[in-house]
Amino acid sequence: MLHSQKLAQADDVVKTTKASVAMALKKAAPALGINGTTYHILDILIGLTRAEDWSVERRPLVAISNEKLAQYVARSTRTVVRSIRKLVEAGILAYHDSPTGRRFIHRGSDGEIERGFGLDFSPARQRVEELFKIGADFAAALAVVKEARRAITSCLRRLADMSALAQQEGLDFSELDQQSKVIANANMDPLQKAEALQMLCEVGLNLLAPDEQCEVSSATEMSGAGDMHGSSYNNTNPQDSEKSNQGPLKATECRRHPKAFEDNSLAHAKCEPIPAAHERSLNNLSISQLASALPETQSALGVSLQSWADLNNICEDLRLLIGLSPSGWQTAVTILGKPFAGAILAVTAEKVMRNSAGISRPAGYFRACVERAHTGELYLHRSIFGLVQSSSKQLN
Repeated sequence: MLHSQKLAQADDVVKTTKASVAMALKKAAPALGINGTTYHILDILIGLTRAEDWSVERRPLVAISNEKLAQYVARSTRTVVRSIRKLVEAGILAYHDSPTGRRFIHRGSDGEIERGFGLDFSPARQRVEELFKIGADFAAALAVVKEARRAITSCLRRLADMSALAQQEGLDFSELDQQSKVIANANMDPLQKAEALQMLCEVGLNLLAPDEQCEVSSATEMSGAGDMHGSSYNNTNPQDSEKSNQGPLKATECRRHPKAFEDNSLAHAKCEPIPAAHERSLNNLSISQLASALPETQSALGVSLQSWADLNNICEDLRLLIGLSPSGWQTAVTILGKPFAGAILAVTAEKVMRNSAGISRPAGYFRACVERAHTGELYLHRSIFGLVQSSSKQLN
Protein backbone atom coordinates (compact mmCIF):
# COMPACT_ATOMS: atom_id res chain seq x y z
CA MET A 1 0.00 0.00 0.00
CA LEU A 2 2.91 2.31 0.72
CA HIS A 3 4.27 1.59 -2.77
CA SER A 4 0.89 2.52 -4.26
CA GLN A 5 0.91 5.78 -2.33
CA LYS A 6 4.40 6.53 -3.62
CA LEU A 7 3.30 5.90 -7.22
CA ALA A 8 0.28 8.18 -6.73
CA GLN A 9 2.55 11.03 -5.57
CA ALA A 10 5.10 10.68 -8.40
CA ASP A 11 6.11 13.93 -10.08
CA ASP A 12 6.93 12.49 -13.51
CA VAL A 13 3.36 11.62 -14.49
CA VAL A 14 3.11 9.11 -17.36
CA LYS A 15 1.17 10.36 -20.36
CA THR A 16 -1.55 7.90 -21.27
CA THR A 17 -5.32 7.57 -21.68
CA LYS A 18 -8.17 5.94 -19.81
CA ALA A 19 -8.73 3.45 -22.62
CA SER A 20 -5.08 2.40 -22.67
CA VAL A 21 -4.93 1.84 -18.90
CA ALA A 22 -8.24 -0.03 -18.96
CA MET A 23 -6.92 -2.36 -21.65
CA ALA A 24 -3.67 -2.92 -19.73
CA LEU A 25 -5.60 -3.74 -16.55
CA LYS A 26 -7.86 -6.23 -18.31
CA LYS A 27 -4.86 -8.05 -19.77
CA ALA A 28 -2.86 -8.06 -16.53
CA ALA A 29 -5.72 -8.84 -14.13
CA PRO A 30 -5.43 -12.67 -14.32
CA ALA A 31 -1.68 -12.52 -13.69
CA LEU A 32 -2.26 -10.23 -10.68
CA GLY A 33 -4.86 -12.60 -9.22
CA ILE A 34 -7.71 -10.18 -9.80
CA ASN A 35 -10.88 -12.05 -10.60
CA GLY A 36 -14.48 -12.56 -9.54
CA THR A 37 -15.91 -9.76 -7.39
CA THR A 38 -12.61 -7.86 -7.30
CA TYR A 39 -12.51 -7.74 -11.10
CA HIS A 40 -16.16 -6.63 -11.18
CA ILE A 41 -15.40 -3.79 -8.76
CA LEU A 42 -12.32 -2.77 -10.78
CA ASP A 43 -14.46 -2.61 -13.92
CA ILE A 44 -17.03 -0.40 -12.19
CA LEU A 45 -14.44 1.94 -10.68
CA ILE A 46 -12.50 2.55 -13.89
CA GLY A 47 -15.79 3.08 -15.73
CA LEU A 48 -16.77 5.83 -13.27
CA THR A 49 -13.63 7.88 -13.93
CA ARG A 50 -13.75 10.64 -16.53
CA ALA A 51 -11.51 10.37 -19.59
CA GLU A 52 -10.25 13.96 -19.15
CA ASP A 53 -9.11 13.18 -15.59
CA TRP A 54 -6.45 10.86 -17.01
CA SER A 55 -4.50 13.75 -18.52
CA VAL A 56 -1.09 14.66 -17.08
CA GLU A 57 -2.44 17.77 -15.33
CA ARG A 58 -5.20 15.92 -13.50
CA ARG A 59 -5.70 12.99 -11.17
CA PRO A 60 -7.96 10.01 -12.08
CA LEU A 61 -10.14 9.92 -8.98
CA VAL A 62 -13.40 8.05 -8.41
CA ALA A 63 -15.66 8.85 -5.47
CA ILE A 64 -18.14 6.14 -4.60
CA SER A 65 -18.97 4.72 -1.20
CA ASN A 66 -18.37 1.14 -0.22
CA GLU A 67 -22.08 0.76 0.47
CA LYS A 68 -22.99 1.83 -3.07
CA LEU A 69 -20.43 -0.53 -4.56
CA ALA A 70 -21.87 -3.35 -2.44
CA GLN A 71 -25.27 -2.70 -3.99
CA TYR A 72 -23.82 -2.74 -7.51
CA VAL A 73 -22.02 -6.06 -7.10
CA ALA A 74 -24.61 -7.66 -4.78
CA ARG A 75 -22.02 -8.38 -2.10
CA SER A 76 -21.49 -7.32 1.49
CA THR A 77 -19.66 -4.13 2.42
CA ARG A 78 -16.91 -6.18 4.06
CA THR A 79 -16.36 -8.03 0.74
CA VAL A 80 -16.08 -4.70 -1.08
CA VAL A 81 -13.55 -3.42 1.47
CA ARG A 82 -11.41 -6.54 1.01
CA SER A 83 -11.58 -6.24 -2.80
CA ILE A 84 -10.52 -2.57 -2.76
CA ARG A 85 -7.66 -3.43 -0.41
CA LYS A 86 -6.58 -6.14 -2.85
CA LEU A 87 -6.54 -3.61 -5.72
CA VAL A 88 -4.42 -1.25 -3.61
CA GLU A 89 -1.98 -4.01 -2.71
CA ALA A 90 -1.74 -4.95 -6.40
CA GLY A 91 -0.49 -1.45 -7.20
CA ILE A 92 -3.57 -0.36 -9.14
CA LEU A 93 -5.33 2.00 -6.73
CA ALA A 94 -4.25 4.30 -3.92
CA TYR A 95 -6.39 5.50 -1.02
CA HIS A 96 -7.11 9.22 -1.18
CA ASP A 97 -9.95 9.49 1.33
CA SER A 98 -10.83 12.59 3.30
CA PRO A 99 -9.95 12.87 7.00
CA THR A 100 -13.49 11.82 7.83
CA GLY A 101 -13.33 8.82 5.47
CA ARG A 102 -15.85 10.34 3.04
CA ARG A 103 -15.33 10.24 -0.71
CA PHE A 104 -16.47 13.17 -2.82
CA ILE A 105 -15.40 15.29 -5.79
CA HIS A 106 -16.07 18.98 -6.35
CA ARG A 107 -15.56 20.26 -9.89
CA GLY A 108 -15.20 23.74 -11.24
CA SER A 109 -17.07 25.29 -14.14
CA ASP A 110 -14.60 23.77 -16.62
CA GLY A 111 -15.09 20.27 -15.18
CA GLU A 112 -11.68 20.12 -13.54
CA ILE A 113 -11.49 18.66 -10.03
CA GLU A 114 -11.05 21.51 -7.54
CA ARG A 115 -11.27 19.32 -4.47
CA GLY A 116 -11.65 15.58 -4.37
CA PHE A 117 -11.23 12.54 -2.17
CA GLY A 118 -11.71 8.92 -3.11
CA LEU A 119 -9.88 6.11 -4.87
CA ASP A 120 -6.95 7.19 -7.02
CA PHE A 121 -5.96 5.32 -10.23
CA SER A 122 -2.62 7.15 -10.46
CA PRO A 123 -0.61 3.99 -9.59
CA ALA A 124 -2.13 2.16 -12.55
CA ARG A 125 -1.40 5.16 -14.79
CA GLN A 126 2.24 5.15 -13.71
CA ARG A 127 2.55 1.40 -14.36
CA VAL A 128 0.70 1.20 -17.66
CA GLU A 129 3.69 -0.13 -19.65
CA GLU A 130 4.54 -2.60 -16.90
CA LEU A 131 0.92 -3.80 -16.83
CA PHE A 132 0.95 -4.35 -20.59
CA LYS A 133 4.11 -6.43 -20.22
CA ILE A 134 2.64 -8.45 -17.36
CA GLY A 135 -0.42 -9.20 -19.49
CA ALA A 136 1.67 -10.17 -22.54
CA ASP A 137 3.93 -12.46 -20.49
CA PHE A 138 0.89 -14.13 -18.92
CA ALA A 139 -0.71 -14.70 -22.34
CA ALA A 140 2.56 -16.14 -23.69
CA ALA A 141 2.85 -18.49 -20.72
CA LEU A 142 -0.74 -19.65 -21.27
CA ALA A 143 0.03 -20.31 -24.95
CA VAL A 144 3.07 -22.40 -24.02
CA VAL A 145 1.03 -24.48 -21.58
CA LYS A 146 -1.75 -24.89 -24.15
CA GLU A 147 0.73 -26.08 -26.76
CA ALA A 148 2.28 -28.45 -24.21
CA ARG A 149 -1.13 -30.00 -23.50
CA ARG A 150 -1.70 -30.46 -27.22
CA ALA A 151 1.70 -32.15 -27.46
CA ILE A 152 0.74 -34.45 -24.56
CA THR A 153 -2.43 -35.54 -26.35
CA SER A 154 -0.56 -36.03 -29.62
CA CYS A 155 2.21 -38.08 -27.98
CA LEU A 156 -0.26 -40.32 -26.16
CA ARG A 157 -2.05 -41.01 -29.44
CA ARG A 158 1.23 -41.79 -31.21
CA LEU A 159 2.29 -44.10 -28.40
CA ALA A 160 -1.05 -45.93 -28.62
CA ASP A 161 -0.56 -46.36 -32.39
CA MET A 162 3.00 -47.59 -31.85
CA SER A 163 1.80 -50.07 -29.22
CA ALA A 164 -0.78 -51.50 -31.62
CA LEU A 165 1.82 -51.74 -34.39
CA ALA A 166 4.35 -53.38 -32.06
CA GLN A 167 1.79 -56.00 -31.11
CA GLN A 168 1.21 -56.82 -34.78
CA GLU A 169 4.97 -56.99 -35.37
CA GLY A 170 5.50 -59.23 -32.35
CA LEU A 171 7.65 -56.64 -30.53
CA ASP A 172 7.69 -56.11 -26.76
CA PHE A 173 6.21 -52.67 -26.10
CA SER A 174 4.93 -53.39 -22.57
CA GLU A 175 7.57 -51.33 -20.75
CA LEU A 176 6.88 -48.25 -22.86
CA ASP A 177 3.13 -48.75 -22.38
CA GLN A 178 3.61 -48.80 -18.62
CA GLN A 179 5.85 -45.73 -18.65
CA SER A 180 3.39 -43.77 -20.80
CA LYS A 181 0.57 -44.55 -18.36
CA VAL A 182 2.68 -43.48 -15.39
CA ILE A 183 3.65 -40.20 -17.06
CA ALA A 184 0.08 -39.53 -18.26
CA ASN A 185 -1.31 -39.93 -14.71
CA ALA A 186 1.55 -38.13 -12.95
CA ASN A 187 0.97 -34.78 -11.30
CA MET A 188 3.59 -32.98 -13.36
CA ASP A 189 4.03 -29.60 -14.97
CA PRO A 190 2.55 -29.79 -18.52
CA LEU A 191 5.87 -28.75 -20.06
CA GLN A 192 7.78 -31.48 -18.25
CA LYS A 193 5.10 -34.05 -19.06
CA ALA A 194 5.15 -33.12 -22.77
CA GLU A 195 8.94 -33.37 -22.86
CA ALA A 196 8.90 -36.78 -21.13
CA LEU A 197 6.28 -38.15 -23.53
CA GLN A 198 8.16 -36.82 -26.57
CA MET A 199 11.30 -38.62 -25.39
CA LEU A 200 9.22 -41.77 -24.92
CA CYS A 201 7.91 -41.40 -28.49
CA GLU A 202 11.48 -41.26 -29.79
CA VAL A 203 12.33 -44.45 -27.88
CA GLY A 204 9.26 -46.15 -29.33
CA LEU A 205 10.09 -45.00 -32.83
CA ASN A 206 13.63 -46.34 -32.53
CA LEU A 207 12.22 -49.66 -31.35
CA LEU A 208 9.81 -49.90 -34.27
CA ALA A 209 11.95 -48.41 -37.00
CA PRO A 210 15.67 -48.44 -36.27
CA ASP A 211 16.92 -46.38 -39.20
CA GLU A 212 14.28 -48.04 -41.38
CA GLN A 213 13.65 -45.32 -43.90
CA CYS A 214 13.83 -47.42 -47.07
CA GLU A 215 17.40 -46.22 -47.40
CA VAL A 216 19.22 -48.71 -49.62
CA SER A 217 22.58 -48.15 -51.20
CA SER A 218 21.46 -49.83 -54.38
CA ALA A 219 19.11 -46.89 -55.01
CA THR A 220 21.99 -44.73 -56.11
CA GLU A 221 23.83 -47.52 -57.90
CA MET A 222 21.00 -48.75 -60.10
CA SER A 223 20.94 -48.02 -63.76
CA GLY A 224 19.19 -44.87 -64.87
CA ALA A 225 17.38 -46.65 -67.71
CA GLY A 226 13.79 -45.56 -67.74
CA ASP A 227 14.40 -42.41 -65.67
CA MET A 228 13.21 -39.09 -66.98
CA HIS A 229 15.67 -36.22 -67.24
CA GLY A 230 15.17 -32.57 -68.02
CA SER A 231 11.38 -32.67 -67.91
CA SER A 232 9.74 -29.91 -65.92
CA TYR A 233 6.94 -30.64 -63.49
CA ASN A 234 3.61 -29.28 -64.67
CA ASN A 235 0.39 -29.91 -62.79
CA THR A 236 -1.91 -29.47 -65.79
CA ASN A 237 -2.82 -33.05 -66.70
CA PRO A 238 -4.90 -34.54 -63.91
CA GLN A 239 -5.58 -38.21 -64.47
CA ASP A 240 -8.75 -40.08 -63.78
CA SER A 241 -8.42 -42.59 -61.03
CA GLU A 242 -10.18 -45.60 -59.73
CA LYS A 243 -12.69 -45.04 -56.97
CA SER A 244 -11.48 -46.02 -53.55
CA ASN A 245 -12.50 -45.65 -49.94
CA GLN A 246 -10.78 -44.19 -46.92
CA GLY A 247 -10.22 -47.50 -45.15
CA PRO A 248 -7.01 -49.48 -44.71
CA LEU A 249 -4.90 -50.21 -47.76
CA LYS A 250 -5.26 -53.83 -48.88
CA ALA A 251 -2.37 -55.65 -50.46
CA THR A 252 -3.01 -56.43 -54.11
CA GLU A 253 -1.83 -59.64 -55.66
CA CYS A 254 1.00 -59.33 -58.12
CA ARG A 255 0.27 -59.74 -61.81
CA ARG A 256 2.55 -60.12 -64.77
CA HIS A 257 3.23 -57.25 -67.07
CA PRO A 258 4.94 -57.58 -70.44
CA LYS A 259 7.40 -54.84 -69.62
CA ALA A 260 9.42 -55.04 -66.42
CA PHE A 261 12.03 -52.68 -65.01
CA GLU A 262 15.08 -52.37 -67.18
CA ASP A 263 18.56 -53.11 -65.86
CA ASN A 264 17.54 -54.31 -62.43
CA SER A 265 16.58 -57.54 -60.74
CA LEU A 266 12.85 -56.96 -61.17
CA ALA A 267 13.24 -57.48 -64.89
CA HIS A 268 13.62 -61.20 -64.21
CA ALA A 269 11.66 -61.46 -60.98
CA LYS A 270 8.93 -63.98 -60.72
CA CYS A 271 5.48 -62.59 -60.15
CA GLU A 272 4.54 -63.67 -56.65
CA PRO A 273 2.05 -62.37 -54.08
CA ILE A 274 3.31 -59.97 -51.44
CA PRO A 275 4.39 -61.92 -48.33
CA ALA A 276 1.69 -62.36 -45.69
CA ALA A 277 3.65 -60.46 -42.99
CA HIS A 278 3.90 -57.42 -45.22
CA GLU A 279 0.26 -57.73 -46.20
CA ARG A 280 -0.73 -57.48 -42.53
CA SER A 281 1.16 -54.23 -42.16
CA LEU A 282 -0.53 -52.80 -45.25
CA ASN A 283 -3.93 -53.71 -43.91
CA ASN A 284 -3.31 -51.31 -41.02
CA LEU A 285 -2.11 -48.38 -43.10
CA SER A 286 -4.88 -45.78 -43.35
CA ILE A 287 -5.03 -42.77 -45.66
CA SER A 288 -5.09 -40.45 -42.63
CA GLN A 289 -1.75 -41.86 -41.41
CA LEU A 290 -0.26 -41.47 -44.86
CA ALA A 291 -1.61 -37.92 -45.23
CA SER A 292 -0.09 -36.86 -41.89
CA ALA A 293 3.31 -37.98 -43.19
CA LEU A 294 3.10 -35.91 -46.41
CA PRO A 295 2.77 -32.21 -45.46
CA GLU A 296 5.37 -30.96 -47.96
CA THR A 297 3.99 -32.99 -50.87
CA GLN A 298 0.40 -31.93 -50.23
CA SER A 299 1.45 -28.30 -49.95
CA ALA A 300 3.47 -28.44 -53.19
CA LEU A 301 0.63 -30.02 -55.16
CA GLY A 302 -2.09 -27.98 -53.48
CA VAL A 303 -4.11 -31.04 -52.44
CA SER A 304 -5.43 -32.59 -49.25
CA LEU A 305 -5.49 -36.38 -49.13
CA GLN A 306 -8.82 -37.51 -47.74
CA SER A 307 -9.18 -40.88 -49.48
CA TRP A 308 -7.24 -43.39 -51.54
CA ALA A 309 -8.99 -41.97 -54.60
CA ASP A 310 -7.28 -38.63 -53.87
CA LEU A 311 -3.92 -40.40 -53.84
CA ASN A 312 -4.68 -42.10 -57.16
CA ASN A 313 -5.54 -38.69 -58.64
CA ILE A 314 -2.07 -37.29 -57.96
CA CYS A 315 0.03 -40.34 -58.89
CA GLU A 316 0.79 -38.93 -62.35
CA ASP A 317 1.88 -35.63 -60.77
CA LEU A 318 4.06 -37.51 -58.28
CA ARG A 319 5.60 -39.54 -61.09
CA LEU A 320 6.57 -36.36 -62.92
CA LEU A 321 7.79 -34.82 -59.67
CA ILE A 322 10.44 -37.52 -59.09
CA GLY A 323 11.25 -38.00 -62.80
CA LEU A 324 9.98 -41.57 -63.07
CA SER A 325 9.28 -42.97 -66.54
CA PRO A 326 5.74 -44.10 -67.45
CA SER A 327 6.94 -47.67 -67.94
CA GLY A 328 8.63 -47.66 -64.54
CA TRP A 329 5.43 -46.52 -62.88
CA GLN A 330 3.26 -48.98 -64.79
CA THR A 331 5.50 -51.88 -63.83
CA ALA A 332 5.29 -50.91 -60.16
CA VAL A 333 1.50 -50.76 -60.41
CA THR A 334 1.40 -54.17 -62.07
CA ILE A 335 3.62 -55.77 -59.43
CA LEU A 336 2.24 -54.11 -56.28
CA GLY A 337 -1.15 -52.70 -57.20
CA LYS A 338 -1.90 -49.02 -57.61
CA PRO A 339 -2.68 -48.12 -53.94
CA PHE A 340 0.53 -49.67 -52.58
CA ALA A 341 2.68 -48.35 -55.43
CA GLY A 342 1.08 -44.93 -55.01
CA ALA A 343 1.88 -44.90 -51.29
CA ILE A 344 5.55 -45.71 -52.01
CA LEU A 345 5.59 -43.02 -54.71
CA ALA A 346 4.13 -40.45 -52.29
CA VAL A 347 6.64 -41.30 -49.54
CA THR A 348 9.50 -41.03 -52.05
CA ALA A 349 8.25 -37.62 -53.21
CA GLU A 350 7.95 -36.41 -49.61
CA LYS A 351 11.54 -37.41 -48.82
CA VAL A 352 12.75 -35.65 -51.96
CA MET A 353 10.78 -32.52 -51.02
CA ARG A 354 12.30 -32.48 -47.54
CA ASN A 355 15.88 -33.30 -48.54
CA SER A 356 16.59 -33.27 -52.26
CA ALA A 357 20.34 -33.60 -51.67
CA GLY A 358 19.84 -36.82 -49.72
CA ILE A 359 18.34 -38.69 -52.69
CA SER A 360 20.34 -38.02 -55.82
CA ARG A 361 18.27 -40.35 -58.04
CA PRO A 362 14.61 -40.29 -56.89
CA ALA A 363 13.42 -42.62 -59.68
CA GLY A 364 16.10 -45.20 -58.86
CA TYR A 365 15.23 -44.83 -55.18
CA PHE A 366 11.58 -45.56 -55.95
CA ARG A 367 12.48 -48.64 -57.98
CA ALA A 368 14.66 -49.92 -55.14
CA CYS A 369 11.76 -49.53 -52.72
CA VAL A 370 9.46 -51.39 -55.11
CA GLU A 371 11.99 -54.20 -55.35
CA ARG A 372 12.15 -54.48 -51.58
CA ALA A 373 8.35 -54.45 -51.39
CA HIS A 374 8.21 -57.23 -53.97
CA THR A 375 10.47 -59.40 -51.81
CA GLY A 376 8.67 -58.47 -48.59
CA GLU A 377 11.59 -56.45 -47.18
CA LEU A 378 9.96 -53.00 -47.27
CA TYR A 379 8.14 -51.84 -44.15
CA LEU A 380 6.44 -48.74 -45.44
CA HIS A 381 4.48 -48.11 -42.24
CA ARG A 382 7.77 -47.63 -40.38
CA SER A 383 8.93 -45.01 -42.87
CA ILE A 384 5.58 -43.25 -42.45
CA PHE A 385 5.98 -43.22 -38.67
CA GLY A 386 9.42 -41.68 -39.15
CA LEU A 387 8.08 -38.94 -41.42
CA VAL A 388 5.26 -38.11 -38.97
CA GLN A 389 7.72 -37.95 -36.10
CA SER A 390 10.03 -35.68 -38.11
CA SER A 391 7.13 -33.33 -38.91
CA SER A 392 6.17 -33.15 -35.24
CA LYS A 393 9.72 -32.18 -34.25
CA GLN A 394 9.81 -29.39 -36.83
CA LEU A 395 6.50 -28.01 -35.55
CA ASN A 396 7.74 -28.09 -32.00
